Amino acid sequence: MHGWGQWYALAAVAVAAGCCLCGRRDRLWAVIALLGAVEVASAVAVAHTQDTLSWLVDQVVVVLAVFAALIGAYRRLRHEFVEQGWAHARDARVSERARIAADLHDTLGHDLALLSLQAAAIQVTARDPETRERAAAVRAGSAAAIETVRRIVDLLDVQDDTDPATVLGKAREAGMILEVHGPVRREPFVARLLSEALSNAVRHAPGAAVTVTFAERRVEIVNPVTEEAPVGRPGAGLAMLSARLEKAGGSLTATLTDGRFRLAAEVPAGMDGEPGRLGVDYRSRRRRVRRMLAGTILVPFAVLMVVATGFYAWAVRDASMEDEVFAALRVGMPDTAAAVRALPRREATIRWGGRSEPGCRYYTDGNYPLAYGNYVVCFSGHRVSRLDDLTGRHR
Repeated sequence: MHGWGQWYALAAVAVAAGCCLCGRRDRLWAVIALLGAVEVASAVAVAHTQDTLSWLVDQVVVVLAVFAALIGAYRRLRHEFVEQGWAHARDARVSERARIAADLHDTLGHDLALLSLQAAAIQVTARDPETRERAAAVRAGSAAAIETVRRIVDLLDVQDDTDPATVLGKAREAGMILEVHGPVRREPFVARLLSEALSNAVRHAPGAAVTVTFAERRVEIVNPVTEEAPVGRPGAGLAMLSARLEKAGGSLTATLTDGRFRLAAEVPAGMDGEPGRLGVDYRSRRRRVRRMLAGTILVPFAVLMVVATGFYAWAVRDASMEDEVFAALRVGMPDTAAAVRALPRREATIRWGGRSEPGCRYYTDGNYPLAYGNYVVCFSGHRVSRLDDLTGRHR
């Protein structure tokens, strides 16, 4: 019997684990089929053995399996929700980049253009040669600043589906000198990495040649920097990309050696199979996760209540004895007189304390939810020989 109990426990664990896995993979039909098979086997067993307590244990296993399936489904939805959150953050970042690019173009570019015009006017009207020379320098500096702004705007305008070759082409069109080595990686994540790195190169080394090297999963961008250029921790854009790389098992390092800034990234495969493609309604998915969490708690409880209530209604039917009836019974009373007291037609299904004793009948007082037999009436020689009140009310 002990060995059979071990096999039953293993089978119960296997059913729960299978339901959890099916919930995790969104296989509702598999959960229904598995639990349906368990219920059929349980019904056949109780019809054959009349072991109602084992049937109740089977129902507890079914409830636990439902709970496991809901846990699996909840974890799946939560994972998708987290991925959707990353997509939401990325989309917000792309929008912010577009806004910054527009602001740079519309405000800073306009102000620099006015400054260049004013410097040109001073250069033309000034009589002092030194003043004209300084105005020319201001005009040249303004023109260079306008060109830098234009390059940064072009490089910031990178969409989710941009190809790295497109980024490199736009950088060349903006006037950057690029040396590219190795086959260009055709991944949107690499395009965003290049966009950030080349934007930094424009700010710290305008007009200098930038070397981009592709080698299997490694991408390296090297550009010279002036001594006064501030080079510290990566900016917000590179920091976000670094965090994503670390989460995926990659890395991003930035070093400054001999006046050259080197950005090296180890980019694992599949970096672009993420955010955004799991759904378009972020708030709707969040509500769905919350509903699933509530369902994980409430549904198994509701199933257990339905099973318990259904079993109780069946267990008390024709097996329930009123307190007054039991109180009227006496030891030594003829069995015919006891029958007159309207003994229930059926005995209680569940009994505590081992097997039924010969000549004894077990009735329930209607205790919920098992309705076990707590009134015991024993007969011997056509008379009542013993009365046991397991409720403790008639002692």
